[in-house]
Order: sequence, then C-alpha cells, then structure tokens
Amino acid sequence: MSEASRTDLAVTQTEESFTSQGVRCAATIYRPGGATGPMPVVVMAHGVTLTRRDGIPAFARHFAAAGYSVVAFDYRHWGDSDGHPRGWLSLSRQQSDWRAAVAFARQLDGADPDRVVLWGFSMGGAMALTTAAADPRIAAVIAVCPLTDGLAMWLEPAPPGTVLHMLARALREMITRRPVTMPVAGKPGDCAGTTAPEALPGFEHVTAGRPWRNEITTSWLFPLAAFRPVTAVPRIAAPVLYQIAQHDGMLPAGAVDKAIPRTPRAQVRRYPMGHFGPFSPEHHPAVAAHASDFLRTHGS
Repeated sequence: MSEASRTDLAVTQTEESFTSQGVRCAATIYRPGGATGPMPVVVMAHGVTLTRRDGIPAFARHFAAAGYSVVAFDYRHWGDSDGHPRGWLSLSRQQSDWRAAVAFARQLDGADPDRVVLWGFSMGGAMALTTAAADPRIAAVIAVCPLTDGLAMWLEPAPPGTVLHMLARALREMITRRPVTMPVAGKPGDCAGTTAPEALPGFEHVTAGRPWRNEITTSWLFPLAAFRPVTAVPRIAAPVLYQIAQHDGMLPAGAVDKAIPRTPRAQVRRYPMGHFGPFSPEHHPAVAAHASDFLRTHGS
C-alpha cells in the first residue's frame, strides 16, 4: 500500500490497494477530515474503459465531505491495477473485483462493515446491482445510468455485417486467448462497442486531460447476453437509488424501466441529460446532491 496522501477541502485522500483473486487492484480512499468512530463507506467503480480517476473524484470528494469514507477502485487490467493483458474486459472478473472491493472496504480502519454503500456508473451500475443482489449486508445502492439488461443490448438493431464482424473478432479472441480489439465508441456503421452519437464526445469529456484509448477487447460480447441485472434486482434487500438520464442514447430504451418495478426498495431520479451527463458541470451538482440526500436517509 502506498503512503501517498493529500488533504483537499477537509477530505484526506490516500492511495492503497487490495487483492482480487490474487491480482492487485488500485484504490483511492477518501475520508472526511477529523472524522472519528465507525462510519459508512461508499464503494465506487466506473463503466467500461474508464478508471477511478475519470469523473469519480468529484463525486467521491462530495461524499467524503458529507461524512462518508469512500473506496474508489480500478478493475484489474485497467487503470493503475495489475493484470495482463491490459484493457481486457471480463464481466466475471469485474464482478469478483467488486466483491473484493466490498470486503476491503469492510475492514478499513474506522469503517462500519454493515454500512457499505455501492455506487456505480453505466456498467459499474450494473455491477453494483448484481453485487448487492448477492450480499444482503449491503446498506444501499446508487446506480447511475446503469446497464440493466445485456440481452437487450444484444437485441439492439444493428447492420448484420457489423454484428458478424464484431462476433468474429470476439470468437477469435476466445479461441486464441489473445486480445482482439475494437473501438469502444464509433460512428454509425462502425465496428464498435457503441455507435451512439453521444458516446465518443462523452468518453472524451469525462477523460479530458487524462490518457484514454478508444479500444476494448471483444470476448465479453458473448457473456453479455447472459448478464442481466434485471433478473437479479428482486433479490436486493437494500434501498436502491436509480439516477436515470432521460436522453440516454447508449443504453437500450426502456430497459432500466423494466428493472425499477422489480427492485423492492427502488427510488428514482430522472434528469434531462445524456449518458455522460452526471459528469457535466450542468448536471453534476444535482446528481451529487440527490445521491447525498439518499445516503443521509439510507446509508447513515
């Protein structure tokens, strides 16, 4: 664990790490300055190709300033975490990383192990939902623009030639066990993870000033069809705040609206924004404030 630390607006910040299935995962820990006694802790992670340094720090400092410890982590193969090859996306490994991050959060000095909150954006929101469904000790969940149904992503209309090209790459990667990549974001008709018009500008905005490669491996496309948080949410005992972008062009239309009524203790906030809106100066203050209101009620 690194000893690097700093203080920012009464929030202390340290760089630490934990192990997930034998692989080191990097984490930034945010703590309220001067806080004492067992306190709730928020575990945070991002969507595909993004790291704990992309947009998450503003939310993490907001939560820490409100009195919560925060564990923001990078999945293995990404960011500052170990794991080779680099840039490898594995849904099962990322789910394991979430479980390991929760276990790490529970043993932090000053943390209350029964007041762990999960915060995830996009695919990270999906992982937060499935993690909470398998862990009845989770105190609350904040799912921001979450993917709720991988099968619905599969069934989104796309040119047959593009689909075949993508699946051929994914099959080659699975057979050779070597990375076969494609852009994560592209123009309509491109062989890319998403061709929504907002995608590439959104990725570039949230990673502004930081290195980001428009590239992702492909073998995850096959297990994506079976990755369906919508079928897991009925098992979530904790309250769940869904923060939904009303103009989200990157996720299947209506998919999250099928998950919400299946979630026993769901609360919903909707915003007139696109998928990456939570990280924009226009929408971030409201999204962060509503999350803090939710935490004061359910995470404290």
